[in-house]
Amino acid sequence: MRQKIVNSLGRPNRKILFLLALLIFLGLSIYFGGRWLIFRWHYVYTDDAQVKGNLINLSAKVPGRIVGLLVEEGNSVQAGQVLVEIEKRDYIVAQAQAQANLEMANHDFSKSITQLSLTAERVSQGIETARASLREAQEGLKFSEDDAALQVDRVNKEIERAQASQQAALAKVAEARTTMETARKEFARTEPLFQQKFIPESSRDNSEAAWQVAKSKYEVALENEREARTQFELAKANQRSITLKQQNIRVAEQILQKARINLSLSEEEKKQILLQEENIELLKAKVKEAEAAYQLTEIRSQETTIASPIKGVVSKKLCEEGQMIQTGQPILIVNDPGDKWVVANVEETKVRRVHNGAKVKIEADAFPGKSFEGKVESIGAAAISEFALLPSDNPSGNFIKITQRLPVRIFVKDPENILKPGMMVVVAIEASS
Repeated sequence: MRQKIVNSLGRPNRKILFLLALLIFLGLSIYFGGRWLIFRWHYVYTDDAQVKGNLINLSAKVPGRIVGLLVEEGNSVQAGQVLVEIEKRDYIVAQAQAQANLEMANHDFSKSITQLSLTAERVSQGIETARASLREAQEGLKFSEDDAALQVDRVNKEIERAQASQQAALAKVAEARTTMETARKEFARTEPLFQQKFIPESSRDNSEAAWQVAKSKYEVALENEREARTQFELAKANQRSITLKQQNIRVAEQILQKARINLSLSEEEKKQILLQEENIELLKAKVKEAEAAYQLTEIRSQETTIASPIKGVVSKKLCEEGQMIQTGQPILIVNDPGDKWVVANVEETKVRRVHNGAKVKIEADAFPGKSFEGKVESIGAAAISEFALLPSDNPSGNFIKITQRLPVRIFVKDPENILKPGMMVVVAIEASS
């Protein structure tokens, strides 16, 4: 009986408890479902998000052996702090050799400048001397021509004068001969008359004296004619001096031709100046080449020390001290803990509700219950699939539509720098209406 009473009392209690539990479950479902709907209405949510940062690979610009690795993983470094030292003996030797080549190139260049100056001076003096010789030869030729012309004129005039004197002397000889013959005939005529006593002795003596005088004049005229003839022969003989003067002209012409040739040769030597100037340009280029080679060795020598470009932390060490490395081989990875951001891959159906400057709530799996604030900085210009190594084109015709995602870059506030690059996070982006 007692058991029946207990059973009758327990059944309604269970029903009440069940109804109460059902009401509580429905209430909680409505509450949390409503909050979820409100959250979905006001935020774009995705768990496909990751913390990113600038991980800088410090690699070697020159090959060599690591002689100093001055940091370990996790060490803080300052901007400009030397982290790695590479053996530089080979680069010091190469720099010394490049410096010697540069000094030799500068010496050759300076020597060529001096030679050019000496050559230019010598050629200039040679040209001036050749021009002076040419002017002198031209003046000598003109003098010879003028002298020859004067000699021809003088000789011709002397010949004319001598010929005229000879002609005059011949005329006087003829006149004197005529006078002498007349006087002789007169004497011959008076002599018989004197013998016959027809004329006095004084008349005969006068006739004889006249004949003797005429005879003397005739002899004088003959002597004058011989002298005039001699002068004429001498004048004609002076024609040979014209030939000598003409020979002087030919010699002067040869001297002038030689002077012109010497001037032409002197001016041809200007080509040596052009050649030396071209050689100077070549040596100047060699000097620049040697300077560039020296600067390159200096740069390579400086590149044997690797410094941190930023203030940050050594994230990973990829090489050890004493190891041989090649150009471009990574040695350390450095990053700035404060320089980070979040990249959220938002579905294309939701990205239209995202805008630049929107507030973002961020939660990290590594720190449950801790929330970070952020702000949208930019929205990707292309879907992530466009940057895939393997294309997703399907030429077979079998097509399955897949929702694509676009990267959204989010600035995150993390003053304690507890978020690390590579961590997965969950983001809720304030949606635009």
